[in-house]
Amino acid sequence: MNKLYRHSIFVLLLVSLLAVYGCSSGNGNNNAASGADTSAPGTAEPAPENLASELRFPLAQQVPTLDPHLSLNTNVYVTLNIFEGLFAFDANFNPVPMLAESYDLSEDGKTYTFHLRQGVKFHNGKELKAEDVTASLNRWKSLTGRAQASLGESEFTIKDDYTVELALSEPRNDIISQLSHVLNNAAILPNEVVEAAGPDGVKEYIGTGPFKLIEWKQDQYVHVAKFDDYQSVDTPASGLSGKKEAYLQDIYFDIVTDSATRFSSFLAGTYDYVDVTLDNLPQVEGLAGVTVNKNLGSDINLVFNKKSPLFSNVKYREAVAAVLDADEILLGTVNSPDLYRLNPSYMYPENTTWYSEAGKENYNQKNPDKAKQLLQEAGYSGQEVNLLTTKELGGSFYNATIVLQKELEAIGVKTKLDINDFATLLKKRADPNAWDIYVGLFTMPSTPSQLLYLNPTYGFAEDAKLAELTKQLTAASTPEEIKTANDALQQYEWEYLAAVKIGDTYSQSATRDKLTGLTTLAGYPNLANTKLSK
Repeated sequence: MNKLYRHSIFVLLLVSLLAVYGCSSGNGNNNAASGADTSAPGTAEPAPENLASELRFPLAQQVPTLDPHLSLNTNVYVTLNIFEGLFAFDANFNPVPMLAESYDLSEDGKTYTFHLRQGVKFHNGKELKAEDVTASLNRWKSLTGRAQASLGESEFTIKDDYTVELALSEPRNDIISQLSHVLNNAAILPNEVVEAAGPDGVKEYIGTGPFKLIEWKQDQYVHVAKFDDYQSVDTPASGLSGKKEAYLQDIYFDIVTDSATRFSSFLAGTYDYVDVTLDNLPQVEGLAGVTVNKNLGSDINLVFNKKSPLFSNVKYREAVAAVLDADEILLGTVNSPDLYRLNPSYMYPENTTWYSEAGKENYNQKNPDKAKQLLQEAGYSGQEVNLLTTKELGGSFYNATIVLQKELEAIGVKTKLDINDFATLLKKRADPNAWDIYVGLFTMPSTPSQLLYLNPTYGFAEDAKLAELTKQLTAASTPEEIKTANDALQQYEWEYLAAVKIGDTYSQSATRDKLTGLTTLAGYPNLANTKLSK
């Protein structure tokens, strides 16, 4: 029997339940799921002699680091094409083996044994072995809040050259999903690169992916090229997983922070893919040779600093939750009712395993009178609320925050906008003395344990009951146990209010028909299998 299927019933049930999103090809304004292939439907495959060797891909933000364990937002556009992990999400957010050939789970659900593929080469020619995996994943765990929450003090250890073990103190049903996550991804680097890493990250960017780094010119571009010795898996290509073949010889990720410049460059033919704002949409709708794609990408959440003088008191958190008008905030963020949806769950409805409507009576209350009463009960006396935000990332964080500011001031709450570049925002967000409320867009999780605001390292949710309910959820094994535990956790979250769910958002992009095979997951591109006609 194949090792991949030698699991307990516990894991078989969990893996079968982790379907999240269906996918469909982008076509006009039809919705396309997170793992959508953005190729134009019906486009003929170009002959090899008609293929271009170079692609220029525009990035909307600066790239502060290419360290995959520190990846945030824009970095992921690049790093997902250079680095790989033991597992990767397919188009339905199911974890699929990549550098792992298979894995076993002990009967008690505590010990994972990962069997590595043999013959996989790093970009420097070295063969991937267990020492590289353990060094990489133990560093990843030390730097990543999601991993720390799941793994605790456990570490990855070497059993032999091609076998790695993870022994947990208690059963966890989320480990493989954590190893597949898009942000702060569990990428594997050579052992010596990991050991030489400094406080600002690794000094070399060497992975096993289909493209290798050639040049990173700060504030201008990142140049990657085809890795001729890439060893692909044979499973069907899907999302970020499966078979990968680099048809492009060179890719330049151009840093173009101005949206008007990106769009005009697309119209001029410099780029074959671009993000599309509502203002620009009429210029590409119906344009010959161009397909417009609508992608479900991020949800918006309001996160409280539970250590701030005000919001350590749940009454103040309840007052904010009471006044919020989710429609107003979402419309102010994306500017069109077609680009958002209301959703009381911390998971998407498409994720039938983890979606829950428990506590939805506290969602989108739009009740300023109730909010004023709660403020009075809490003893509010005009203290200023610090709203942490940034105008970067397309302005979405800022736009949501200024609508929130208006709603708070309408009930008598004094506010202050603290506007930062994104790198500074991240530093301040980790400081319990630097902010009160933060509104942000979050890349879709595949399990509730990946929700950062439910753990103490993000917004400081140091609550014993929340921790216990999360523990019960990640230890659940049967569908019935999962539903019960998931409902209990979400119900309590709507009472404890580590964060307030505002809603889900969509993004739009345009793709020229001569660009085929481009796949995106949560908006991030997998450029393997992508072809560009001359």
